[in-house]
Amino acid sequence: MGLDVIPTHYTTEYNQNWISRTQQVAQRLAPFVDVISFNGERKRFDRVQPSVSRRRTERNAPTPVSAATSDSRWAYRQFFDIPARLLDPSDAMNLGSVTLPTSQYIEDDAKAYNRDKDDLACSIALDPVKTGELGTTTSALPASQQIVNGGTGLTLAKLITANEIRLAAEMEDNVPWVLVVSAQQISNLLNTTEIKSSDYNTIKALVAGQVDSFMGFKFVINRRLPKVGTTRTCVAWAKGAIKLIAGGMRSDISVRKDLSMATQVYSQYELGGTRVHDEAVIQIDCTET
Repeated sequence: MGLDVIPTHYTTEYNQNWISRTQQVAQRLAPFVDVISFNGERKRFDRVQPSVSRRRTERNAPTPVSAATSDSRWAYRQFFDIPARLLDPSDAMNLGSVTLPTSQYIEDDAKAYNRDKDDLACSIALDPVKTGELGTTTSALPASQQIVNGGTGLTLAKLITANEIRLAAEMEDNVPWVLVVSAQQISNLLNTTEIKSSDYNTIKALVAGQVDSFMGFKFVINRRLPKVGTTRTCVAWAKGAIKLIAGGMRSDISVRKDLSMATQVYSQYELGGTRVHDEAVIQIDCTET
């Protein structure tokens, strides 16, 4: 019997379009941030203390006067770009029927822009803020707004404490709260032994994606939350607690004469912001291996 060589001549068909790798596509935290715009490097937000009444016990008494107290928070513009991708002039010919990935690059840049907006919102909520008349003072999130690791992941006890802080913030009842967690923390919550049957069923529904809210918080997954060692920092806040600068993404497709007429795809944008209400932000540190 002769050697069958026909299979060695089989052809390979290539998909004409490029496929993105799996990644977060949309901005998940958009409903929970106030987007602002301004011209210049920075913007100041001036805050006033709540009014406090007193009991009036004397007729025709002199009008009482109290000193007005206020403070400031500063938002700074930050600049981002996505390193340019180059397509050699020969690519269009050598790829045959396969299209150039130019449009796919732009689409993927937009996805990165959305992820950056989510990640920056979490950073704004957690990081120290610039305060003072000239923005020269730095203020960290108060310890009263932080729930320590305690050697555990996300537990019902931590959620109960977070809910107490949430209620103490005195935000309006219709203001939504978000709790940004990693996927493992949802699993840790499910494995918490003290969860009662009704709570357990709710957490199972969270894991299955059937519900997205529990104990006053809407849960949103972000796998890029800060992690130092085995400590993952989750964060919750009320809408209005942070201000986000989100300039539109600008993309450019141009021919680089200095690089043999290669086609360059380049995107850039500005982001930034500040935390304006410490009382409406909660940091929850959790063990995560």
